Amino acid sequence: MFIKINQAVFEKKNDLVICVVTAEGLDNSIANNKITEFFNDAVKKQKEALKGQAAKNIYDFENYHSAMRNFGVNPSKYQISIEALLNRVSKSGSLAGISPVVDLANAVSLKYLLPLGVHDIDSLVDDLEIRFSNSADIFEDSEDRPSNESEELVYASGNTIRTRKWIWRQMPVGKISDGTTNIVFPIDGFCTNLETLFEARAFLADSLKTYFNCKTRVGVIYKDSPAFKISNFSNEDFKTEEISLAKIKAAFEPAGNNIEKKEDASEESSIFIYYHSDTETPGIVFISSMEKNNLAKTKSEARRLIQQGAVKINGKQISDINTITPLNDGDIVQIGKRHILKVRKE
Repeated sequence: MFIKINQAVFEKKNDLVICVVTAEGLDNSIANNKITEFFNDAVKKQKEALKGQAAKNIYDFENYHSAMRNFGVNPSKYQISIEALLNRVSKSGSLAGISPVVDLANAVSLKYLLPLGVHDIDSLVDDLEIRFSNSADIFEDSEDRPSNESEELVYASGNTIRTRKWIWRQMPVGKISDGTTNIVFPIDGFCTNLETLFEARAFLADSLKTYFNCKTRVGVIYKDSPAFKISNFSNEDFKTEEISLAKIKAAFEPAGNNIEKKEDASEESSIFIYYHSDTETPGIVFISSMEKNNLAKTKSEARRLIQQGAVKINGKQISDINTITPLNDGDIVQIGKRHILKVRKE
């Protein structure tokens, strides 16, 4: 059994990247206080960050919204799963737990601000494929079935639709239960937020091993490697070399741009002016400072760069503004590959 992306999808969105985690031999029937604590903490942090506002007013999901529109889906009507999750937290101030593994997945999704699916491998009738729907497909919510003239991007197994409108909503078929033991977790993104995808994937895999003492395997699918095996692993499967982050990045470099950039060394002495404030949080100050230092055109762009994993402070990748602490003279800020700057506090 494989998870794979149909070639027609890449014709619409060439830079689509999906990180994958599989869990084998998991016991989802036993409550886990550590997972509950992690889940509640993730919800609490987002409640405090959102302050009752819509997620779109706080976080920038334009890369996902643009992709949705490219796939013919209205992102305002059909919110991506992480945005819908955040809005539930903002509106009610809480989230109800579902089961240990689903709660863990939702907590990781909230932590990294990424859409994350949870599919029961044993309920799949065929490969789990990201493709456009066709007239033979079975939609459980038939009242909202697309017309033949309007194909829809879906996760499907055979002709059974597992997730509607790309990353909007999973269908009841394949619902995770207490008896579910083998699961595949797709984490959807793009070449622009690769670091965050890989970080979330590693965190999820480690958490699954820690909390459930199960076997895990990680992979990635993208235009040059559109399929990954998710069941019936052989010894050779475990010997297969993992596709590196650098290799995927190289696949998206413009043609002829594979020579190592040498600008980094010359920019190490550049200055990042940190506009300290006693009235704003360090994360907000940092975003404002990025804009004032002309490292982002707007505060929204600054947020997006952080969420996409393009920002490092003292060598540590930052993906959540709430984790940023006040900067001091001599700290090092890196934006992308080319901008390495030394902090000067104002």
